[in-house]
Amino acid sequence: MGTSLRRAALSAAIGVAAATLVSPSVALAAADVTVNPSAVAPGGRFTLAAYCGAGAVSASVSTTTIGGPSEITLNPYTDGGPGAYNAELTVPSTTLPGTYQLNVTCSDGETGAGTLVVSPTGAPAGGGGSTSDGPSRALLGAGSGLLALSGLGGVVLLVRSRRYRGHHCA
Repeated sequence: MGTSLRRAALSAAIGVAAATLVSPSVALAAADVTVNPSAVAPGGRFTLAAYCGAGAVSASVSTTTIGGPSEITLNPYTDGGPGAYNAELTVPSTTLPGTYQLNVTCSDGETGAGTLVVSPTGAPAGGGGSTSDGPSRALLGAGSGLLALSGLGGVVLLVRSRRYRGHHCA
């Protein structure tokens, strides 16, 4: 394999790795949305919190999935820092049991969704619900970096195996 071909392959691998590392941050430009408690009986109350970018000056949620208004303005949540908003909401008493997405829109263009479970009895006693807040940006970035690094290693091994092909002992 010629030097220029190796350089081109290495440059392409580095470009793919860089694109892979950049893409998670672009794909993850989303508001973090939490619902607490995550399971509520019809007629029950819950708190929805949205964490937008620091430049957001407002946020709203659509509750049409549970039979509520199409837009509810969230209140600034100063304890949550810049771009944090929340509201205490009520599940309409006519909402059927099921899992619902509540979509949040921030003034900075970020969007996100929180999951609300409407059950006949509300949240299980003893907190048996999920404690997951969704994907971690740090873990997704680290995983993407490791994936890109392993791809780069594969390209290097491929280049080396082609270089040494035919140069083995009999």
